[in-house]
Amino acid sequence: MKPLRDYDGDLINHWYILALESEVPCDRPIKRYLYDIPYVLFRNEKSEITAILDRCIHRGAQLSLGTVEAGAIRCPYHGWKFDHSGRLIDVPSDGPAPNSQQQVHKWCVHKAPVFIQDGCVWIWPGDPSQALPSPAWRFPEYGAKKVSQYFMITDFENEVTHLVQNFMDVPHTVFVHSKWFRNRSLLKVPVEVAVADARVKVTYNQPEDSIGFTEKVLNPSREPMIHTDEFIFPNITRVDYKFGKRFFIINSQCSPISRYKTRVYTWIAYDVGLLSSWMKPFMKFYTRKVIQQDVEIMKNQGDNLVHFGEMEYKSTQADELHLAIDRMRSQGVKDRKEPLAMSYVREREFWI
Repeated sequence: MKPLRDYDGDLINHWYILALESEVPCDRPIKRYLYDIPYVLFRNEKSEITAILDRCIHRGAQLSLGTVEAGAIRCPYHGWKFDHSGRLIDVPSDGPAPNSQQQVHKWCVHKAPVFIQDGCVWIWPGDPSQALPSPAWRFPEYGAKKVSQYFMITDFENEVTHLVQNFMDVPHTVFVHSKWFRNRSLLKVPVEVAVADARVKVTYNQPEDSIGFTEKVLNPSREPMIHTDEFIFPNITRVDYKFGKRFFIINSQCSPISRYKTRVYTWIAYDVGLLSSWMKPFMKFYTRKVIQQDVEIMKNQGDNLVHFGEMEYKSTQADELHLAIDRMRSQGVKDRKEPLAMSYVREREFWI
């Protein structure tokens, strides 16, 4: 199987989450993958996080299995030491000879552009010269004191296009998440699919819709539910449920690890009034259960894609968002700026 970079083209030139900031300790390195490439993350003496290739330039050992010393990382094989910028600063076998040290200190391990935002370590895995100043996306309600919020990290055995379609797909919920999230109710749901500004926004015009037994907690006064789903190119989804002043937001950023492996950083933010903080243990259990059901169905699909390969799918009205996401990501493979030129609105309807 070819590396994912060979399939994704210009999609690689975007910011992706490599880890949560809280995952990177002060006293040791950690290893993470993105686009088939292993990176090692560590902190310097100011607690700033860096991400360099997890490969020593001396004999290719894994730096992530080394140690962090005074904000620098030392290779476990021959002890070569690299600072926060990836620059070589110590070769123990050379001893104290300043001339030889001055020569080798010009050598560096490749360092990826890093940006810390909303509790996440974002990196730019593509061409550093094309890197935007910062990630354009901000997680909604991050840091808001009155809003309960948390991250969940989940590994999926499928690729980004299929995952973001799944996260926004309503018809699957009555089968994959039956009784946990939504029950089949034979409701006709008119939808508007609006494509603009490198986004696909779906508005569901069915105020009588509900999201299972949790609605008794999220919406006890039975306010009309306003439901919107949004795909933010190239790899983010935002799902909003609003009930008067109450709301529940599920925001997922997909980091491509390899062809059919993706790590998803899901941001949950909700406000259900005075019970919000008290409910967090239950909400964590509930959202983990629902996400695990998606893990299983995405593995079901992913295993078949590995076996049979990608195919030309048959689609109905309910799949309009799938088609829009397919078009946008396909254009983005060729040129990351192309999705900005896409603009149209389509009315569709389906039953749940």
